[in-house]
Amino acid sequence: MKITRKITAWSLGLMAAVSIMSCSSDDNDDNSGNPDITQKPYVLSLAIQGSEGGFTYYTIPFENVMEGSLTAVGEGIDQPGYYDFTKVDNTLYSIGGLDNTDVSAISQNEDQTLSTEGNVSLSESIRDLVKADDETLISASIAEGAVTFRLFDANTVSITETIAKPTSDLHAATDANPSFSGMRVVGDHVFLSYYMSNPDTWATNYTDQAQVAVYSYPELEFEKVITDDRVGPLGGFNIKSGLEVDEDGNIYAISHSNPANGYSQSTKPAGILKINAGETEFDQSYFFDVEDATGGNNVSHLKYLGNGKAFVEVNTAARAEQGTWSDSPLRSAVVNLNDETVNYIAGVPVHNGNGRRLAALHDGNYVYLCIPEEGGIYVYRMDVDNYTSTKGAEVQANFVAGFFKF
Repeated sequence: MKITRKITAWSLGLMAAVSIMSCSSDDNDDNSGNPDITQKPYVLSLAIQGSEGGFTYYTIPFENVMEGSLTAVGEGIDQPGYYDFTKVDNTLYSIGGLDNTDVSAISQNEDQTLSTEGNVSLSESIRDLVKADDETLISASIAEGAVTFRLFDANTVSITETIAKPTSDLHAATDANPSFSGMRVVGDHVFLSYYMSNPDTWATNYTDQAQVAVYSYPELEFEKVITDDRVGPLGGFNIKSGLEVDEDGNIYAISHSNPANGYSQSTKPAGILKINAGETEFDQSYFFDVEDATGGNNVSHLKYLGNGKAFVEVNTAARAEQGTWSDSPLRSAVVNLNDETVNYIAGVPVHNGNGRRLAALHDGNYVYLCIPEEGGIYVYRMDVDNYTSTKGAEVQANFVAGFFKF
């Protein structure tokens, strides 16, 4: 059996907050039933900085995120170092970086406490962990001249196969290396988006096209690189936002070339491209001109919601005016990928991002996001149908690294 929450009669619907199929049966949650069990379906990973500068990540369950104060005090998991968090089906995964390059599965027990299982120590940090099929997870890392894929058994979170492919398949540059920006598995292919970055200066001198490497699945044989010169590279530093997939298997590729997300130059317009389900080329008939739709701005983060709609964080500054590595200033919105429109969500202040994976929860008609503002960090519940918002609980943390619901 897969590592999942032990399901009781009072817990029926499951929700996947950060997964490759954001609009699935997981999107609804019913926590009615047994009154003897304290119900804490929301789980936040709170990053708190210590006196010596390092961070500890506290993954804590909560009953209510719209009232009061959310703190790291309680039954949870604490992990010192650097961690990224994602959710596949009904299991959270913590992905370690810097000195703690491990992968752990976090599940919720019947009494609402959390437990860690299947810890795997690695020789290097992986860039992301996504669902490949019902029994397999796949990760990718790019280092030492190789793109390294690792296949994990979803039942045990153990590595079943490691396959390395040369980065020379991706680019012939001698002054830059490929940097991971997104990965999705659709059918019998793995799609890997990347941008080129100088390993010493972080300069991005190759910004004249989007690039996606295509590998076979499950063999992971390199097939080709597909390119499109209507936009620049896909995604950005550490935000893992290059590729998203809809419920039909169509892949959307997000390009912005933002200085706020790691780019030293921008030479092409911002926009969203599409790879149709079952195909391995960009659809030349589709181009979402984000700059035109937003009045000169561009999308930094995108989370697919379903039925052609996606939650986005729009950088409201022209690229020439953005602060380098700032991941700001951001404004929350919903885009329709079919009719190529943007609707901003009322009541959410313009804010800074965290410079990492978007920690947003999609639950039914709502997206929950922790917004830093003057005086603190607050949960905002955003109605993605009516484009309104409600301010919720205050969060006691330096930033929020993950926001999920069981």
